[in-house]
Amino acid sequence: MSQEDPRSILADGEAKLAAGDLAGALQTFERAVAAAPRSAVARSKLGLAYVHTQRWDDAAAEFTRAIQLDPTYAPAYSNLGNVYRERGQVDQAIAHYQKAVSMDPDYWIAHQNLGVAYKQQGRVGEAVREFKLATRLSLRSPGAGEGGPARTGGRRVGCLGSGGMMLVGLLGLGFLRR
Repeated sequence: MSQEDPRSILADGEAKLAAGDLAGALQTFERAVAAAPRSAVARSKLGLAYVHTQRWDDAAAEFTRAIQLDPTYAPAYSNLGNVYRERGQVDQAIAHYQKAVSMDPDYWIAHQNLGVAYKQQGRVGEAVREFKLATRLSLRSPGAGEGGPARTGGRRVGCLGSGGMMLVGLLGLGFLRR
């Protein structure tokens, strides 16, 4: 294991990702994995960097590795579901979102993603239920859905940050207009 502190490396990578420095974020998350190769969080963050650079196979591999390292880590299931949804494999995406929800019933991002997938399949009632639940959960979660298990240093590490709540609202409004 490297002498670098994985948490500070992850924070640096998150800042770079938020600033749109995809190459820098990718490089930083690779350093995080080198510093903590058995960290599901580091693997999942590296997967997110791959998602942002549309390296879908690499992203899926990192999310899968994160799940192998920590089978209870809900964000990795949700993120892998996003890869499947992006590839048009909605049934597989739903299975992964459902697994994320079973691992962490309060993980609003997984409920939101599940609602989007249900909407794609025309499962209106189930989609509305998931959007409503995601909204309720996000409003009562610290940091708009980012407060989470101790193993993540007090943070859930999913695809959406605190701006995700706005997306839930916009999706819900768009959904209700159709």
